[in-house]
Amino acid sequence: MTDKVVIFTGSKRDFDAYLETVINEYEETIPFMELIQHYNARLRPNESGVGEDALFEKLSVENCIVRADDYGSVLPHVLSNFTNIVTLNYDIGTLYVQNPPRRVVESLRAGYGNDIEYHESKYPEISRAVLKEVYSAINEDVLGQEECKHQIISGVYRLTTGDSKKPVVLMLYGPSGVGKTESAKSISRALGGNLLRVQFSMMQTEEAFNYIFGSEHSKSSFAKDMTGRESNVILIDEFDKVSPSFYNAFYELFDEGKYADTNYDVRLGQAIFLLTCNFGSEEEIKKVLGPAMFSRIGCCIEYADITTEQKQEIIHRWYKTILSSLKDDERDFISTTNIKDWFVKNADRYDNIRILKSKLENAVFGKLTDHFILPDLDNIGEYKDISVETSLEVQEDK
Repeated sequence: MTDKVVIFTGSKRDFDAYLETVINEYEETIPFMELIQHYNARLRPNESGVGEDALFEKLSVENCIVRADDYGSVLPHVLSNFTNIVTLNYDIGTLYVQNPPRRVVESLRAGYGNDIEYHESKYPEISRAVLKEVYSAINEDVLGQEECKHQIISGVYRLTTGDSKKPVVLMLYGPSGVGKTESAKSISRALGGNLLRVQFSMMQTEEAFNYIFGSEHSKSSFAKDMTGRESNVILIDEFDKVSPSFYNAFYELFDEGKYADTNYDVRLGQAIFLLTCNFGSEEEIKKVLGPAMFSRIGCCIEYADITTEQKQEIIHRWYKTILSSLKDDERDFISTTNIKDWFVKNADRYDNIRILKSKLENAVFGKLTDHFILPDLDNIGEYKDISVETSLEVQEDK
């Protein structure tokens, strides 16, 4: 039997924080998978190596913790018979269950009904003060794109009224590597957690179908990931790569913040959905997505190419970030090279900021490798981006 059941819906971070407030370190607490091992041993006593008397003896514990990742390690029948299996060998004081699939919820409600206690992650309410913090964060993290920042804040402002449960849906479009994804990360951090980032472009059609609509309970899904999100900000990267055959899955989500798949039901409330794409204009977005999907987008926000001065400022910032992670002798050595000056001088050779940052990082660690790991090859010299130089020479030959 179980004296008390608590269902917690939300992130691992918040679940752990909640458990710290309700469980004393001196209480006897077992993880769910240990309970399942004992259950399996009872089913197959000859294989378990445990004495029969011990297998059929009821054990008492003060707490049992079931984490969101545990369900994927058990067979489907365990979910459907969850309550019976949990109480078969154990008398449990309090059963703590995080993000249970639908079949587990149904089993628990059949056994405990209205006696279940519910808790969930709390996401910051959007107020004018919070929006000021969000704007300050984006301003610090993303250079330029002033009009984009204004449009983002304007698009989210509706949530300050508190009247609407409809999520905000914004489409960020423009060239790659100019700040779209970084804006999403910045907003999420300002609102209290890591960004939930979904990349449908990385999935094959069948894989995307199973992820969106749900399949086996052991597999990841869009609904499962949204249930465990840290912040109320969700980035769907390269939305232009999503097959139109999947659009119907997003209609209710974007309209009402509700989503259901084979295993999970999600209620998101005042979430912020940021979609990115590489379309060149709002007209192109409307044409490709179609009127039904386009009408659910609150605002299309165009990100432009960044200026030379902004690229140079990014170089200075990223160079400083890299150096801050190095040991003193490594930092002293890199300071004797011309790496930063070379990138500042050649900033216009890079249109994609992610590539620029990667090249700068590679240059630093390449020099460190030559100096500290392969001393015979050490040669400070002048830095030259060989891949860029070769590319330019090929173009000149043509």
